[in-house]
Amino acid sequence: MLTREDAELTRLQAFKDFKVKHPRLEEMDEVLMRAIHGYRSFTLLALYGASGVGKSTVMKQIASRCREEEADPAVVPVVVVQASPEDIGTSARLDYYRQVLAQLQRHTAVRDRARSLPLFTTPGKKSQDPAEWLDMRDAVEYALELLRVKVVFVDEAQHLMSVDAHHKPTTQLDWLKTLTNRTNVLHVLAGNFDLYDCCHLNGQAARRMRDLHFSRYHLDNETECKEFAGALKRLLEQVPLTVDIPDLLTHWRWFGEWSLGCIGVLGDWMVETVDALYKEGKTTLTMEALTRHALQSDQRVRMEMEARTGEYKVARAKAQSELDLQRLLGTTPMLTGANGANPVPAPIGVEAHGRGSTRIERAATRDPVGDQMQTANTLKCTFADRVEIVPKQFLDSGVARVECPECQALRQITPRRGVIRYPSHDKRKTRAPQTEPRWAQDEAGWNIISGAKKGL
Repeated sequence: MLTREDAELTRLQAFKDFKVKHPRLEEMDEVLMRAIHGYRSFTLLALYGASGVGKSTVMKQIASRCREEEADPAVVPVVVVQASPEDIGTSARLDYYRQVLAQLQRHTAVRDRARSLPLFTTPGKKSQDPAEWLDMRDAVEYALELLRVKVVFVDEAQHLMSVDAHHKPTTQLDWLKTLTNRTNVLHVLAGNFDLYDCCHLNGQAARRMRDLHFSRYHLDNETECKEFAGALKRLLEQVPLTVDIPDLLTHWRWFGEWSLGCIGVLGDWMVETVDALYKEGKTTLTMEALTRHALQSDQRVRMEMEARTGEYKVARAKAQSELDLQRLLGTTPMLTGANGANPVPAPIGVEAHGRGSTRIERAATRDPVGDQMQTANTLKCTFADRVEIVPKQFLDSGVARVECPECQALRQITPRRGVIRYPSHDKRKTRAPQTEPRWAQDEAGWNIISGAKKGL
């Protein structure tokens, strides 16, 4: 008979293994499955996005499904490689070769061939002998063909594509492009936004490679807000504790902000909270517990800035490519800014530098979010001023939403250069009371409140 601790561990593991289905994940799943099984003219596919968005999850999900659906026991449809940040250039290639052969050596012919390779049988061995390197490459190509591998997934692939100072930036890409051309095995490279740069190093790479952005959910888009709230609901339904789902769902925006719109971050957060409550002997999932186990403020800032910087880099590069193409074709560029610059706004805190230009920052304004709809007759609120809250106190509180003292509109604010400033904004139209945790001004100054204000 299972003890209480064993039962809790079993339920916790089941919750940890649960992967919520959501539109972003299903979209990536569909695109990758089509690339694996359909016609394609490319052999490299870069899948990039913010940390915790679900890249590893979708690869594991597809790998498991492909293995289950393969009826021929002589076929190994998928190989999964984990790139290491410690290996660069030729060391990364050797690590790739070893991982592929290790997964495919169940076949006698592959195992016998691998045993004769000093670079495979001797861990840590380095070699300057070209013949030994060619033997490793030939063995990998032989194994991929013999076992009819359809796809190789490379997780944290930005490490595989890194080169040392003595080699050209295209060195790793040229090696991998040659390998995939010879085997015609699709390689899906999953990693951060650095992979986008690898896709566009030269024309040869552009022809044989495609890139795919695994986007997070953005809370300034009504459709994405609904999709995130739906994913949150499905996740809460699986929590192995007593959960007031309707109440927690009223805080969906708070969940979105502290998970950065990434379902993987949200899932890890939930699992950590449930595990802690089990150890404390608690049986109910509460906002207080979730707040305690949310990302720390400095973690959230770093992750948010990395995500925004990556998204801005990709958006800017794609917009510039459109502009360059229009110029090459001799058509009139549209939607360009001053001096022909593309008007992709830099995210808050991200600097844009150009040839002969000075520092450019996005103005301290906030786009409309959620269910606030722009109209031609929208009036501006009169309040747009400095908020007298100590920045450290603001960040440590974990509450980033601030209520306008004039119209009660809510805005998420990030301190800039030690100053918290409420941006210019449209006057709030609805008079429904705000209920989520937020900073609000009263007679005593700025304080955190939750629920409707008295008198509203």
